[in-house]
Amino acid sequence: MSSLGPGGVLLTLGYSAGRKTTIDVTDLIWKGARMAGFSLFAQSPTAVATAWRDIIPLIVGGKVEPIVERVYPLGQASEALHHLMKDRPFGKVVLERISKYQQPSASRGHGCGH
Repeated sequence: MSSLGPGGVLLTLGYSAGRKTTIDVTDLIWKGARMAGFSLFAQSPTAVATAWRDIIPLIVGGKVEPIVERVYPLGQASEALHHLMKDRPFGKVVLERISKYQQPSASRGHGCGH
């Protein structure tokens, strides 16, 4: 909250894992600020399509990268789900399918440990 400027907006995004937090609303009042929530998937199909159209070139071009917390092999999907529910990680938990033609890699550049 200390970085929120006068008249600023504290924006919260999604949180499909159901994260909870506590804030002192007087911080908002004194700064004349407001708080708003946003979930992309609560938007219209047109807005979602437009957002994906705009973000995909940024991802492909390496200008933004998703935060990947952990990668699991597809065969460990139950462990991945347990991790999501129990640990509520910050970042994406990815299930990776390795075809019989693809060799597993020790590091796929996801920026996470296994």
